[in-house]
Amino acid sequence: MTTPRTHHPAAADPSCPIRPLIGATAPASATCRFTQGPASVTLRTDHAELLTDAEATLYSYARTTTAASRWTITVHTSARVDQVGAAALFADADDHDIGPNLQAQSIGVPGGRAFWIRAHATLVHLDEMSGTITVYAGDLDAARFFSARLVRQAMTAQLLEHDAVYAHAAALVHADHGLLIAGPKGAGKTTTLLSTLRLVGGDFVTNDRLLLRLEPGGPGTVGHAWPMHLRATASTLRAVPGMNRFLPAEQRTEQGSPSGKIAIEPGDLRAALPTTQIRGELQPTLMLWPYRSDQDRPPEPVPTAEVRDVLVRTQFFMHDPVTRTTSHRNHWLLPPDHDRTALALSAVADQLARTVPCVRIPVTDSPAALAARVTGLLDQPATRPTGPGGRR
Repeated sequence: MTTPRTHHPAAADPSCPIRPLIGATAPASATCRFTQGPASVTLRTDHAELLTDAEATLYSYARTTTAASRWTITVHTSARVDQVGAAALFADADDHDIGPNLQAQSIGVPGGRAFWIRAHATLVHLDEMSGTITVYAGDLDAARFFSARLVRQAMTAQLLEHDAVYAHAAALVHADHGLLIAGPKGAGKTTTLLSTLRLVGGDFVTNDRLLLRLEPGGPGTVGHAWPMHLRATASTLRAVPGMNRFLPAEQRTEQGSPSGKIAIEPGDLRAALPTTQIRGELQPTLMLWPYRSDQDRPPEPVPTAEVRDVLVRTQFFMHDPVTRTTSHRNHWLLPPDHDRTALALSAVADQLARTVPCVRIPVTDSPAALAARVTGLLDQPATRPTGPGGRR
């Protein structure tokens, strides 16, 4: 389980093979502590701007300046790494895919591992014994790239240790309702989310990914937002009232050529949704499974047994059994225990299916019709699946 650690300067052991590669470092005096549920990470850096950037990206984490953390991440922008020496030391090292078109090599070192990311001229030292991750960044851009990503990975690793599971889902809170909008890619999750926030109201939690776990001491589940920017197609932003402000000028009409999805930082949503707050978690009380349709059909309750079967079989829609493709989950620094994760997935799926009503809802070309359907469901919180295993 997650417990705070006593932290010491990284690579202090003179026998550590990466020590000779690292130049002098400036004090990392800028500090911020992030928390989410049982997880905690302290980020330290010698460049205060990195904290501001990380805080904007990691919107769903609470922030404090006190108390010990399970992991401390220190990012140095001033130290220069001997790139020739690093290339030689890591010449026969293990390879890791750490992102789109990005590779790292790693070797074992006392207490943990060291990673060399040549493309960013960056060295990362993981010391599991002291609970520290030290980044010697090649430049400020590299430091910015790794700061938020490594905090998020360390936070996620702790939630997985506490039996959380990934869910491919959008989420919002409206009044007393925690609305979970789950489904595969292209089902209409973002359209449902934005239409509801704009036309019904509520607070934003996440657009694409959530970490669900059993509620400690309670009968339900809790969802923690996996922080990242919102991504929406041009057609969705044109359709939902007020959202075309996030489109480039040339795409604000139907004649504008689409160019993939548009990235929007959650905090920027307040420009179109001034009453919307940004939250980091929710307790699901209603789950929607949107699907694309050319007709506005009535919502359809999903039986409990079917909910559980689909959630397990699709890994909460993170896996497509037909195409055999799985959404990207990269834990190159702190890999999870896959057996434990599999058990947690089954337990969370069972609890969610038994305690949260699930409804299929059509997503048409009319955000107003979609919002009306959601409003009807929110006005009837007793909507419960019936059938095998179902209950009201």
